[in-house]
Amino acid sequence: MKYLIIRYLLVSIALLTACKKVLDTKSELYIDQSLSIVDKRSAQAALVGAYNVLSQNTYQGNTFRYITNLLSDNIKWVGNTPTNREFDVYSVFTTNTRVQELWTAIYKTINIANNLIDKVPAVNDVTFDQSERNKQRGEAYFLRALCYFDLVRLWRNVPVVTQPTKTASDNKGITNSTGEEVYQFIENDLDSAEVLLPATINRNRANQYTAKALKARMYLYRENWKKAEEYANLIINDSADFKLTKPYSQFYTAKNSTESIFEIDYTINNKNSYASNWFQNPTTGGKKEFLPTDEFVNLLKDPNIGGARSALMFTVSGVTYGNMNFKIATGEDQSYVLRLGEMYLIRAEAKAEQLKLEEGLKDLNVIRARANIPSIPVVGSKEELIDKILLERRVELGYESHRWFDLIRKGKAQQVLGISDANKLLLPLPRQEVLIANLTQNKGY
Repeated sequence: MKYLIIRYLLVSIALLTACKKVLDTKSELYIDQSLSIVDKRSAQAALVGAYNVLSQNTYQGNTFRYITNLLSDNIKWVGNTPTNREFDVYSVFTTNTRVQELWTAIYKTINIANNLIDKVPAVNDVTFDQSERNKQRGEAYFLRALCYFDLVRLWRNVPVVTQPTKTASDNKGITNSTGEEVYQFIENDLDSAEVLLPATINRNRANQYTAKALKARMYLYRENWKKAEEYANLIINDSADFKLTKPYSQFYTAKNSTESIFEIDYTINNKNSYASNWFQNPTTGGKKEFLPTDEFVNLLKDPNIGGARSALMFTVSGVTYGNMNFKIATGEDQSYVLRLGEMYLIRAEAKAEQLKLEEGLKDLNVIRARANIPSIPVVGSKEELIDKILLERRVELGYESHRWFDLIRKGKAQQVLGISDANKLLLPLPRQEVLIANLTQNKGY
């Protein structure tokens, strides 16, 4: 047993080391990912490595969260880090190090997923049964879909890498895909994941439910209202496994609650630095570079809008800080990727867009009731209901990286955020990728 544990750890270390073998003269698309997937255990180690990169501070553990939240009108920058200020004022340079590190982490995750999808079927190991092979490939398909979903929303026309990179020449010459091509690739990956994954509940790993939930979100972005409603239904109607927690704050004060569909777990040994680094006061271990905006604070304070969501803030010595059970000392805060509250709001919006106003309002009122807010008795038009749903999403999903994307997909970002240049609704591709990988830069950069 001791030998097996040591071997597992060595494979994991080799995996993560391979992820870091990047020369300054090489594009991040061509990172050496020739992983040693030779048996069941090494395949398991590779999959753990994919989740590790996903959870790292350069991706879901920090960078993705603070970039997307700073771009929104829920959080403001009050610190001294110039690279962070660029997001707050919508003037992001192509050399921004945060943009580069996020791009790198996402493509590292994709490359590990590519290796698993490619190599697992051919592994010669009699202990590696077909159901386990299917599960591992299904998780890889889901993780790859999630990565491309983040890429297409932030940059849109990104290169789609589908093959594992073994040498610097692999995938050389790959170019940008259109946003629609990327979305179609995501849908195909989620189709594969849904077929391969088991229908078992694991709120920290991909399964059929995570694939269905991400499909619901993806269809919402693609304005396929019927499919968005259909896939949100599949989660909401499974009341045996998924229930809204009450009070509102319970979904983040208790790990893996009944509301959680997919959350990234952090521990004392694998810390989430998002909150502790950026939100909190230096006297409690933070940097205090981010605070909720005055407008967002006022929404949280309003008993007819914020209600129980006022738990998302606390005030010390006249300063109001953001809060989602941020544990300064331990850094064990989860990253919430998919949860049931979002599914209700997806279904509400999808129904509203299909002119099912009463049904959409009913879903909206479920979320309001959970937050101890009075129900809305009636709405006069589709536009009125959608505006109310967007406001509900802003408060309900306050720090969960939705607001920026919601404003963009509904065509409201420039007006609401005061952005004069529509090109700034996308991030620039990292300068290194444009120069070395011969990619086309986004307009305006």
